[in-house]
Amino acid sequence: MAQTYAEAARLPQTDRDQSAVLAEAEGRAALDVLEKLRDEDWRRPTDCVEWDVRTLLSHLVAQCEDNISLPTMLRREVAGRWRHPGKGSVDAHMAAQVADHADASGPALVAQFALLWPRAVVARRRRPGLMRRAKVDSGMPGAPRMSVGYLLDTIYNRDLWMHRIDLARATGQPVAVGDHDRQIVEEVVRDLALAWSEAPIGLELTGPAGGGWLIGSGEPAAVVRADAVAYMRALAGRDDGVQLELVSGAEPALAAARRARIVF
Repeated sequence: MAQTYAEAARLPQTDRDQSAVLAEAEGRAALDVLEKLRDEDWRRPTDCVEWDVRTLLSHLVAQCEDNISLPTMLRREVAGRWRHPGKGSVDAHMAAQVADHADASGPALVAQFALLWPRAVVARRRRPGLMRRAKVDSGMPGAPRMSVGYLLDTIYNRDLWMHRIDLARATGQPVAVGDHDRQIVEEVVRDLALAWSEAPIGLELTGPAGGGWLIGSGEPAAVVRADAVAYMRALAGRDDGVQLELVSGAEPALAAARRARIVF
């Protein structure tokens, strides 16, 4: 009997209330990693090639500050464009975030994150509809602009989730997968399906956060299988060597799944 796949493009978009629940769960998971960091971990390199562990954490703290305070976010937007004219707007903004915390110690940043993340979750949920409908740069070349609402409700949780994996990998901690992780993976799979322009595929992601989805419309021309977390990293541009298995169908489907990129 043929495998039945859920249509990924029909997965519901996360609303602000669901986002807050996911954010609270992801914040707890991130803190579990951060509170295990040792003195020797702060200078370890991460998969974000310009950032070590301490610098990556400074970005997460600054992200919280931006969520809580619109003047802070706007100040960094201006500072980033002024100081880094050769960078894209998102990269320039992140450079300004990191610069603001250049002198902070790792333990101090952990304490700040623990304090600020819950406040950031509340602030994002309260942003009004008019602001949420505005469009902003996605930060990924070639990708369309996204609504502020989508940034608030989806991308910030996804960003922390991926950076938690970055930190765990950099410091030799296991990547813990809880109930909320599958929901974040589903959000990514939905985006993948909405942007998909190739022949349809059945995507089988393994592990606790995995599942089976139809990517594209119609009968799948191929079935592709990968570990869920590893494939999320590949979609974020972190691992071009992910183990993607062509279960059935033609090689072009495997190539299409391998070159896909999603905003994180």
